[in-house]
Amino acid sequence: MQVKVEDVSPVEKKLIVEVPWNAVDTRMGDAFRELTKSVQLKGFRKGKVPRSVLERMFGKRVRAEVAGQLVRESFVTAMTEHKLEPVSEPRVEDAPEIQTGQPFSFTAIVEVRGDIHIADWKGMQLGRRPVVVGEDAVDMALEQLRREHTELRPIEGREVLAESDVAAIALKGKVGEHDVDKPQMPVDLGDAEHEPLPGLRTALIGLPLATADHPLEIAIPDDFPDPQLAGRTAALTVSVLDARQKDVPDLDDELAKDTGRAESLAELRGVVRAELEARVSQDIDDEVRKEALAELVKRNPIPVASSLIERSIESKYQRLRQLFGMQADDAGDLDSELREKLRASATDDVRGQLLLDAVATQEGIEVPEEDLDDRIARLARPQGQAPGRLRSEMDRDGRLDSLRFQIRQEKTLDRLVEHAEVTERIPEPEPESVPPDQAGSDAPEAASPAPDPETEPPSDPRSDPK
Repeated sequence: MQVKVEDVSPVEKKLIVEVPWNAVDTRMGDAFRELTKSVQLKGFRKGKVPRSVLERMFGKRVRAEVAGQLVRESFVTAMTEHKLEPVSEPRVEDAPEIQTGQPFSFTAIVEVRGDIHIADWKGMQLGRRPVVVGEDAVDMALEQLRREHTELRPIEGREVLAESDVAAIALKGKVGEHDVDKPQMPVDLGDAEHEPLPGLRTALIGLPLATADHPLEIAIPDDFPDPQLAGRTAALTVSVLDARQKDVPDLDDELAKDTGRAESLAELRGVVRAELEARVSQDIDDEVRKEALAELVKRNPIPVASSLIERSIESKYQRLRQLFGMQADDAGDLDSELREKLRASATDDVRGQLLLDAVATQEGIEVPEEDLDDRIARLARPQGQAPGRLRSEMDRDGRLDSLRFQIRQEKTLDRLVEHAEVTERIPEPEPESVPPDQAGSDAPEAASPAPDPETEPPSDPRSDPK
């Protein structure tokens, strides 16, 4: 088998393959010998059907199967002998056919990673905003702790529902033309943000605890976000199945002790602040890494195989569909338009992953087993799963190599930041709002905030697309 490789572009190679007839004929003979073992024809004993008869009856199928085998083998030979790193299945230009007495020849195009030459990636000028946690953020976190330590107690001393209650109700009826049948539904009468139906909380407050099949009529506002409900009238009946009173703890030293994290409210406030600052610091670290990756891509506009870009677009597209709950036939005319809008970010994502991999190889960055074990343990903890079992599952599903690749990319991003010049970047103050009646034609327009860059878990672009 002779395989010649020609350059088409930095990320495409042309394979020119020729297999001598004697090698093809040998392969055909092997195929017919295997076929005769399983074929039973009238007038012939099993295993004794002449090749001429088999060729007349099954020749077209056998030639196609042998041709497919030779094509696949030629790809393996080309990848091994010419040290190519394919990123997609080769594309055969003309469907090859086996002709008696002639060499088997064909050409194919294969996309490869290509050689990546990294420009100077050290000394990037990066900015880092300071860690700032306001008192209001600490107050909100403490209030969340109060809610987490709230207890639900039986109602004593009154016979009607109050705003401090959580009720389990049965709801039945219609909202406009839509049927409603909820045999059991919890409602927090003090939580306006998560109200199941606008006005339902207000309608329930004051109802007797023993309410059964009580009629309710609720007018839903025209500006309600759900267009199927906006402007409708709800005609319902409600029964109170159970009701409990919320016992919200005071924000004091006792609450601090109950959390097990501090002995006093002042100490708890300090603990909460430290946790919030650590969280904000982690977010800022991620911002700096993203900036470093964007600068790396900007400095190195390497060519990228189109198949890698298309796979990245498809991955982004499917995540967006899941995010917005789109069904298979929801996209319509928006499908191609949305995919095209994703192309630029998908191209940068692939380019960034390839460049990080090249830097990692250049710097000898690897992932020790202890780092992999540590990450698996962190993933297993929230699931209440044994790390060893999770590792076995990931290995069986082929996810272990992806996790190792992801950690390697993260380590490489950290290396970029280590060799960068990172300076504190003070955020620009927000412009003061000007009342509309005082804003003249020379008033400056407020700049639109820059959108956050879209991110996705990195996947190894070298992996087999199958």
